[in-house]
Amino acid sequence: MSHAIRHLEYHCSTSEKAILKDINTFAYDPQETSGYHGDMTFHREPVYKNREEAYAAIEKLDKGWYNDHAVRFRDGRKIYWLVKVEWHC
Repeated sequence: MSHAIRHLEYHCSTSEKAILKDINTFAYDPQETSGYHGDMTFHREPVYKNREEAYAAIEKLDKGWYNDHAVRFRDGRKIYWLVKVEWHC
């Protein structure tokens, strides 16, 4: 059994439900479970100045294994979600 961590980006107009639906298509081991573990916290505020600040924020928020977070950041005039996902694979 392996462990995977992935960072994903979604436009800010993508709903939390749609993000979770996408994650559920890959972030699990089908021999162990039928889907993503679902321990995701979405942080709508603050909106970080850039991708690097968003990565740093997720590292501070992370409390350990399978404690996933999504934060928002700016890239020019656009805002995106940065999502950190962990799972067994």
